[in-house]
Amino acid sequence: MRPAGTIATNERDTLRKGSGMTAALRDIERQVLGEIWSSDQPYRNLVQLCDGIGHRFGGSASEHAAAEFLQRTLRAYGAERVWIEEFPVYSWERGECFFALSAPVERSFAALGLPYSGIADLEGAIVDVGAGEAEDFARVGQRVQGAIVLTDAETDLPAVEGSHRADKYRRAVEAGAIACVFVNRNPGLLRVTGALYARRPGGATVLDHTAPIPGLGLSYEAGEMIRRAASLGELRGRIRMHNRLFRSQAYNVVCDIEGDGSTRECIVAGAHYDGHDIAQGATDNGAGTVVALELARTLLPHAGRLPRTIRLVWFACEELGLLGSWHHCDQYERADRNETLVFMLNLDGAGRGQGGHEQVTVTGDPALAAYFLQMAEELAYPFAVRDRISPHSDHFPFFLAGYPTATLQSRDATQGMIGRGWGHTEADTVDKVTRRGLQMGAALAARLLLRLAADERLPTVRRNPDQVERVLDAVGLAHTLTHHWGRANRVV
Repeated sequence: MRPAGTIATNERDTLRKGSGMTAALRDIERQVLGEIWSSDQPYRNLVQLCDGIGHRFGGSASEHAAAEFLQRTLRAYGAERVWIEEFPVYSWERGECFFALSAPVERSFAALGLPYSGIADLEGAIVDVGAGEAEDFARVGQRVQGAIVLTDAETDLPAVEGSHRADKYRRAVEAGAIACVFVNRNPGLLRVTGALYARRPGGATVLDHTAPIPGLGLSYEAGEMIRRAASLGELRGRIRMHNRLFRSQAYNVVCDIEGDGSTRECIVAGAHYDGHDIAQGATDNGAGTVVALELARTLLPHAGRLPRTIRLVWFACEELGLLGSWHHCDQYERADRNETLVFMLNLDGAGRGQGGHEQVTVTGDPALAAYFLQMAEELAYPFAVRDRISPHSDHFPFFLAGYPTATLQSRDATQGMIGRGWGHTEADTVDKVTRRGLQMGAALAARLLLRLAADERLPTVRRNPDQVERVLDAVGLAHTLTHHWGRANRVV
């Protein structure tokens, strides 16, 4: 009889063979799936995280309480290797925010200041740039200079890859605007939020980390009324806000499900647990957070049985510029690291929706896309696979560092809505998440990780910087190597 937690040599060889669809791996999978399907632990964790703790805004007391909850829960699940990674951050606290039309009619609107906006008291012409794409700014030309920009927060235009909020904001800043107002495209009186970037990246003061111009979020209904008012005459607006930035600390939480010792390779699976201060962040990304906790609960009993170590990471400050994932990714460049990272699976969006509509998105890697398509066939559980580079979630620092990455999401979470749907609004609450969606997200994530930890066919070649740049250049994103908004928010 072998000691608990060890694995016989012949079983180890079996686990490493081929695709991992072996009797030994299937036995582990059945036990894991049985645990997932017979428990509502993820939903109970979600309620505690969202109803009990709250928004978890990066660097806030709520985020710190969530980090403590994660550590406590992991230890209750039997995790022996749990630790935190502490890093500095400039956090933000909202205060007064006033926005009104001063012409052609006088009307005030409920508005939200966007994180990193500072203190402002200004008035100016309002220039509507519609969707806020590069061609929209080109269309209005010099009119933006000295004006308040009005733009859609997100759009679903046919055959168009819509720009991120940070890109639209950057265009407004570079064109000389004095403020940028974002309109939610989803009806429901929901004001939209999202972080901005620092005016002087790497600076040592609060002012350096304050956004260069104020940003505001409006509801769909407010935006539509303002646009209707343009038929009555030139739009002018008034903005007054007073917010506070302060230096703080943030915490990544890390847990290892150790491998059998046959290799130094490890797989990272990560979910950001922070949210925005206006809501619970249940779908973005409380759902992914508790899916990762469920992976810990169900996979920890099998520690020492898989070749590769599975490292679960709960990232802080994704909403403030991927700050937690930048910090964690940097750790693998240290000379004293005794393991080799071979793959990163991002769980931003896992577990949302009704379940059964999962999708794996690889990052600029056709070979990896083909690998997951084959895996979907082997699992007898069809899921969509696409190849798309997004610079706006926690996989991206790992992609820039050359590691193969993919993101697991539920496609139906925003069905019938534009962009993030409920995300980044006050309506991102627990009632938008289902027990079945959490179970199915956790089940697929667990099945993927079991194979990623055992499969010798996994494409693990790390790209060098030149190769990464060529991939980015091919899709028009080479500028993110030096001008990513998240790097502008890092504290050095």
